[in-house]
Amino acid sequence: MDLVKTVAPSLAGVVNRNLLWMAWNTVLAWVPVALALLVFRSRRVSGQRLPTSLRWWATAVLLVLFLPNAPYVVTDLVHLSADIKAVGNGPVVTTVLPVYAAFIISGFVAYYIVLAEMGRFLEARGLGAWRTPVTLIVHLACAVGVFLGRWVRLNSWEPVVQPKGAFDRMMLALTWEWAPVLIAAVFVATALGHFVTRAVIEASAESVRRGARLVRSLRLTPPPADQP
Repeated sequence: MDLVKTVAPSLAGVVNRNLLWMAWNTVLAWVPVALALLVFRSRRVSGQRLPTSLRWWATAVLLVLFLPNAPYVVTDLVHLSADIKAVGNGPVVTTVLPVYAAFIISGFVAYYIVLAEMGRFLEARGLGAWRTPVTLIVHLACAVGVFLGRWVRLNSWEPVVQPKGAFDRMMLALTWEWAPVLIAAVFVATALGHFVTRAVIEASAESVRRGARLVRSLRLTPPPADQP
């Protein structure tokens, strides 16, 4: 009970301080998942090597614009030090860190789902050899997007609603001398986060499949006959 009395107020404080922006950023991180399902599972593109529908390509462009919101969550660690200071002498490992961990994991799970859908889409159309190169290009594009979102405060919808202003801000930011360094750092963080998330999810899924196969085999195996 003493542990609960110590942890609960600090945990509630962390949630209250961060609820609005974490909830909003989580929604933005999962928007690309919905767009990916529309893009990569559309019945209209079945049987085609690459779709020709204008609606499909428009949705794909929106997916590209919103996808950086998924790995963007890792940059929200800039708020971590302020929360640690706000907790003061309270517990950090059982309050601040679990909240941030759940938030960042959610973003990278969304990112993994989008890339998994993209990979299956490419495989189904005989373009499986392009899966790794396209994944690396996506990592790089997202790194640029995260850089523009964090350091330029550019929103995903601005290139659509304010194309000229967004383009000017992008060009100004990308010519900054530190831009390549920051983009490279975000690229590494994005690629590493995706690699770890993919490894954990796919290993867990394989363990579940093995367990299911074992249960089915035990059910189908007849009991041994009684020996006389």
